[in-house]
Amino acid sequence: MENIIRGAFLGAAVGDALGGPVESLSAAEIKEKFGVMKEMSGGGWLGLEPGEWTDDTGMTMDVAKGILSNPAYPLEEIGHNFLRWFQSGPKDIGRTTRESLLNYMKFGNWREAARMTAQTLNKMDSNGGLMRTLPVTFGYWNSMQTTAKWSAEICMMTHYSHDSATCCIFYNILVRLAATGGSKRDMVSRSLELTDGFCKEMSILPSKFFWHMIKSVQKGASPTLPRGNALDTLAASVQSFLNTQNFEEALIEVINRGEDTDTAGCITGGLVGAYYGYNSIPTRWLDALKKKSYIENVIQGYVSYLRQKGITTPTK
Repeated sequence: MENIIRGAFLGAAVGDALGGPVESLSAAEIKEKFGVMKEMSGGGWLGLEPGEWTDDTGMTMDVAKGILSNPAYPLEEIGHNFLRWFQSGPKDIGRTTRESLLNYMKFGNWREAARMTAQTLNKMDSNGGLMRTLPVTFGYWNSMQTTAKWSAEICMMTHYSHDSATCCIFYNILVRLAATGGSKRDMVSRSLELTDGFCKEMSILPSKFFWHMIKSVQKGASPTLPRGNALDTLAASVQSFLNTQNFEEALIEVINRGEDTDTAGCITGGLVGAYYGYNSIPTRWLDALKKKSYIENVIQGYVSYLRQKGITTPTK
């Protein structure tokens, strides 16, 4: 189990750090500058150091710690972590997330804050909820229904969108199934089926999710660019998972598509890290990763938490 948790969390951070320096560049611009982006280069519009991760990993760790602090009702702890991070002056923060945090500081209610943001921005399908959702998989390992519930609730703290919430539900279920191994296409199909059922139970009504994902995962489908919305970022990541043979290939494939490369790298890294395990992550990327001990401390918190619950190996 520890191999899977470490693979997922460190895989997400590695993908974020690898993609961060080329965020917002097109595939042609990446090719012109790097040939193939496959090393921890640093730089980019954020001026990152080689191996430095972005707000994607930062908020993922905030969610992870919040769940560990109070798994029965994690929103309050997660929210406190978000606010501390926001007030620390991070290098980057998405517009939707920023507006929802500011609205929470005014109104004191996360769902109301996200609704207020939705009324003013009209961009609630951005991938800011998806980029941080990975820890839900491991916090609620024994119950996919509970995984679905908190995937949606944590997403909607800042992103009041049924499509974004559905992306988070699907992603965490897929990571959960990926950790058990087996046929990739079978687990994608099963994840779609389970997501449909959980959405109906929770009265979540996505308008585009199922059409978009089913179209994207067909054999021979055109590559989706991981733009800043949740649907395209998720579709690009799942395509890269399906169409490659190992951790390194999957990350290189999705990041060299360009666009929102840090988030695409983060969620792809979490998924393929769970599927292939920690030992699949290239050593050169792990050696370059910044603040690795911070992430390792969170990982050990999850390992201990799951051991206390008697969960030592992944089972369906």
